[in-house]
Amino acid sequence: MTEAEKKSTILDNGDGLFQTHVQLDDVQDVIGEQMNTEARLGKNTKYTVVGDGNGFMSRVILVEPEWTVPDEHLPEKFILKITSCLHVHGLVEKMKGKSPGAFPAEQEAALWAIFENEAQQLHNREVNLYKITEKWNKNETMLSPKIYFYKKFDAENKTKGILGMEFVSDVTIRHLYCNAKPYELHPVLRSLATLQAGSLHLTEDEINSISGFDFKQMMGAMMNEEGMKNIYEQTREINPERLTEKTNTVEAFGLEVVNFELSCNLNKYVGIERDVLVHGDLWAANILWKEENDGKFSVSKVIDYQLIHMGNPAEDLVRVFLSTLSGADRQAHWERLLEQFYEYFLEALGDDKPPYSLEQLKESYRCYFVSGGLVMMPMYGPIAQVKLSYSNDTESVEEYREILTEKAEHLMEDLERWHLYSKDKTNNFKEVETSN
Repeated sequence: MTEAEKKSTILDNGDGLFQTHVQLDDVQDVIGEQMNTEARLGKNTKYTVVGDGNGFMSRVILVEPEWTVPDEHLPEKFILKITSCLHVHGLVEKMKGKSPGAFPAEQEAALWAIFENEAQQLHNREVNLYKITEKWNKNETMLSPKIYFYKKFDAENKTKGILGMEFVSDVTIRHLYCNAKPYELHPVLRSLATLQAGSLHLTEDEINSISGFDFKQMMGAMMNEEGMKNIYEQTREINPERLTEKTNTVEAFGLEVVNFELSCNLNKYVGIERDVLVHGDLWAANILWKEENDGKFSVSKVIDYQLIHMGNPAEDLVRVFLSTLSGADRQAHWERLLEQFYEYFLEALGDDKPPYSLEQLKESYRCYFVSGGLVMMPMYGPIAQVKLSYSNDTESVEEYREILTEKAEHLMEDLERWHLYSKDKTNNFKEVETSN
């Protein structure tokens, strides 16, 4: 290890591929070892940064290889995902430029400390999850991309996280400012059901290999008094005329809406005795779609398992509904979608006993909604605004802003509704515990 490597951290930009710490030789060594080939990436190999927003905690690169040795099992193209905080820096700077008070120095320092601590573990957990699910031989149902090679972080490797995976052509992302139809989410629900059902057979070692995600630690630096004040302000800025009153109503609840006790111990509150596998980041940007000739869309892949953990079955459902559906469709169809998901879940379980009932799933959704909604608020606000700022199409930007406004309006209504509901449930639960 060089002196420069000893001093650098994953938070820093590197002098390797696309400002990461990974050198081309690192990639070639892993390919040679794990794909059992002597082929190298020739001088005419093409590298292109791709991915929605170019990745959040990673650099996502399309590699079109010129293999130096012909080999049928080598891919014609592949995706190279490298752990990097480059775009986190860019996003934070843009948010600070738009709202100078958005990140007080103390809060920003705490946020970076979390990123430095978590970045390596996020990558390792994702790799471990792919290794586990490959053995299930259910990639088509789970919609997971094929994995070719990887390099994990360890005591000697602090800055180079590599994941080489299948390239899927002709796919697109329907971001927050697009709306999917409820029925279009059925393949995602089936994929999630397969993931949860398979998790009931994980060994203790496998569970340990994907454990460690801490929702409170990850979000606590943002969901304090100052952080929530800024999140509410950024939400109002989406459309002050239509969102100010609704946002003020939720803000008036103060920090009691930030109920980490409930969100982190939800299974206890709803009576579910066994955790299931949770994707953890199942939102619009992590679903790849194919657009058919008739203009309709079909789900192609579900990606980005960095926040994988064992938890409550409704966590992913709240997040995916909030990010992909219009507010009106979500309010009208969430129960029927949960019922459809549960049908897929029972099918995937086969002869296994369900670890929770349909009513426990619905109750989980109601109780987790506020936590999931608070996490989504910055997505509707500054993160979507940064994305929209790259567009020169004024007409489309206004259309997208209307979609975000509608989603935010319904979100604020339901934050109020489900906060009051879950608050009563938490108080009732504590009264029962005290009396016992």
